[in-house]
Amino acid sequence: MLLPPALYSRLAGEPGAAEPLPVERNPAAGEAPFRFAPRAVRFPRDHEFFEDGDVQRHLYLQDMLTQVSETPEKSMVPEFTCQVAGCCQVFAAIEDYQHHYHMMHGNTCSFCNRAFPSGHLLDVHILEWHDSLFQILAQRQDMYQCLVESCPEKFKTSQDRKDHMVRLHLYPADFRFDKPKTNRGPAMPAAADAATRAPTDDSDAMEICSEPAAPPPCRRTYSHRSV
Repeated sequence: MLLPPALYSRLAGEPGAAEPLPVERNPAAGEAPFRFAPRAVRFPRDHEFFEDGDVQRHLYLQDMLTQVSETPEKSMVPEFTCQVAGCCQVFAAIEDYQHHYHMMHGNTCSFCNRAFPSGHLLDVHILEWHDSLFQILAQRQDMYQCLVESCPEKFKTSQDRKDHMVRLHLYPADFRFDKPKTNRGPAMPAAADAATRAPTDDSDAMEICSEPAAPPPCRRTYSHRSV
């Protein structure tokens, strides 16, 4: 391998070794040793540059489609009946029982044992049928609340409320909310008060539940007295 004469003389210790090595410099003073100009580079869709991204996208989409196609299996158990006294519904899955209990027994009136699908309807029922001051206030101001929880409208009569719900909220014309129910057991004070109210036309009442409400479980309390 042949070395440049200047480098060879420097390594050999000759007098010419002190001279600097020849370096090619940019004749324009102050300029950078190199220049960089960015430019856009376009690759076709099937270029190997996108290979890793295509693989990751494919795996992600495959995982998402697998999760969507998989339907959650219900926890199957031996058939059992509803635990509420008087209710004979039979279930084979816990999810079905939970849905039934929430709809039929979750919002039950403690005065007349009627069940409602939401707490708002239960509150309206208690106010209109078991509040002794409701009829007095209804003679002075609008007291019949709209059954749609997000609607703040109140009306003078239940018929006005029904017309509002059919016209504005598109409820069916035969929609019934609070059909009077005959009490089979001993009359409670609140139920007796509701019975003394002025009779209303049965066609004006609106009913939510298509199934009869089940009575709550009978609870017995035992006490022991020492002699």
